[in-house]
Amino acid sequence: ELKSATRNFRSESVLGGGGLGYVFKGWIEKNGIAPVNPGTGLTVAIKTLNLDGLQGHKEWL
Repeated sequence: ELKSATRNFRSESVLGGGGLGYVFKGWIEKNGIAPVNPGTGLTVAIKTLNLDGLQGHKEWL
């Protein structure tokens, strides 16, 4: 569902990134968690973890 909410983690959905990973913009239902079309519903930020990097590993866990 997170993949759908972020449009498959497309580069156009990236809000930012760093040593820990990237933050993607996505959309879900206002009263639920199901993904919806971009620009509708509730806008959310979804953080991903860069498994190849160790920066901030303790903080993430």
